Amino acid sequence: MRFDLKTPCKNCPFRTDETAIRFQCLERAEEIEESAYRNGFPCHLSADLEEDEGDAGYVFGGNTQHCAGALLMFARHGDGPVPFTRLSEAKQEAVLNRLDWSAPVFESEADFLDSYGPTDSPTLAGHEAEGVVSKNQHPKEAGEPATNQPGEKEP
Repeated sequence: MRFDLKTPCKNCPFRTDETAIRFQCLERAEEIEESAYRNGFPCHLSADLEEDEGDAGYVFGGNTQHCAGALLMFARHGDGPVPFTRLSEAKQEAVLNRLDWSAPVFESEADFLDSYGPTDSPTLAGHEAEGVVSKNQHPKEAGEPATNQPGEKEP
């Protein structure tokens, strides 16, 4: 899994603008949110498509990029390390510093799910964080937003 993306792709489901893809129902959005929290979320532009008995989904391959929209959403709402990356704290900080914090992404998992209608989802209860970072701001108030150029070396 790679972390080179700096901004969500045009069709990222975690975007708040009109270009985002939408899931069919709240239940599917809950499944996606929970899976993204626990396992990470592959950007569909670089992920492998896996088909299993008529069901298909995107999975991480060797060069798959992690979804920048999911990283931003979870990091904005969290008060600590991004939950699913399994990276050292220093590497997580480098990834977070590279992200474009002005990207139109949901402020929290609850906002993402609420966009599908009201919910009393138990999905959020297990990992809802206390701290909230304001829109357009890195949790540690890092430098300027970066552009999305995968493969670019870190400063």
